[in-house]
Amino acid sequence: MISRLAAILLLGAGALVVNAAKYPLTESHSGSTFFDGWKFPVETYDNTTSGDVFWATAQNTSLLYVNDAGRAILKVDNTSTVVYNEKRYAPKLLSKTEYAPGTVFVMDAVHVPYGCSVWGAFWTQGTNWPYNGEIDIFEGVNQRTHNMMALHTGNTCTVDTSVSMTGNVTVEDCDQFTDSSSGCTIYDENTYSYGEAFSQAGGGVWVAEWTNEAIKIWFITRSNVPSNMTATASTFDTSGLGTPTAVYSSSTCDLESLFGSIDITLCGDFAGEASVLEATCPTLATDKTCYTTYVINDGSTTYANAYFELNYINIYTNNATTTSSSSTTTTAAGVSSKTSSSSSSAVKNSVDMMTPTKGLSFLAALGVIMGLIL
Repeated sequence: MISRLAAILLLGAGALVVNAAKYPLTESHSGSTFFDGWKFPVETYDNTTSGDVFWATAQNTSLLYVNDAGRAILKVDNTSTVVYNEKRYAPKLLSKTEYAPGTVFVMDAVHVPYGCSVWGAFWTQGTNWPYNGEIDIFEGVNQRTHNMMALHTGNTCTVDTSVSMTGNVTVEDCDQFTDSSSGCTIYDENTYSYGEAFSQAGGGVWVAEWTNEAIKIWFITRSNVPSNMTATASTFDTSGLGTPTAVYSSSTCDLESLFGSIDITLCGDFAGEASVLEATCPTLATDKTCYTTYVINDGSTTYANAYFELNYINIYTNNATTTSSSSTTTTAAGVSSKTSSSSSSAVKNSVDMMTPTKGLSFLAALGVIMGLIL
């Protein structure tokens, strides 16, 4: 399912050969032109992960803008009073381009969305979900303190635990139809990888490398980010990044055609599940749900931290790219997968940015979506 993702080659029993490469810059989204490289979803609401949000449009300039520091902001509406049976506005952006294996996605953030009912993610998705796979590069919910990475597939696929990585494998089976649809999950041991601690540390950078041999994900906290890892870097070399946080190897998975995305949603199929929500947030009252407790009424306090603040998103690739006729990946709060078709059969993945969507799943093509759901 995930057959062409990061740049790691597994040979023999447990032998890992790093097939690192230098990739040329293809797209850079930052500063005043950050939003030029994305499009908005056709849907007006989150119909994929059951999030309690309406998608923001280009006219929602209070939710999507560039701040005085030159950073892109994607945030949940925290100034409106939402009445019962209505939803809260959140951002969702889709990439205009699709990518093939031999690609590196880099996201530099100083703040990521967190708080009770909040579900933010930077993820990938294939064209036929879940059979073509989904990769969650960054995913955080509620008041957790660690980033969770995951792979969702519709076929036999497992984590090769013999491969060296710093993350903690909590579920090995990637099949979407087993283990409560969790996918094969790997938690970052670094407490600076999500939540308040992430922001207090100055943020950090996620790097996802996708090749035919593996998907490899790194998180680098701000104090360790190399000086040459910038929005203007014309090339990206993965050879000096050290041991990945997470690795999905072709030795135990088919890594072909996946899309990526980033998003944030509210409540939904994951963050809103009582057992998940109550693990880091107060126990719900007997007659209350995630929606009635957090989404409606005044959201000024609940969603004060439900936003992405991004220095840049860069895409480096050794393969040609093409504008897609439609895109499935999005950036939103809560990860939800969608389908997209490419104008070129040679290009398998698309990068999307979507703001709030609920639910998180790992589906078919590889793409990158950045979204925020509050």
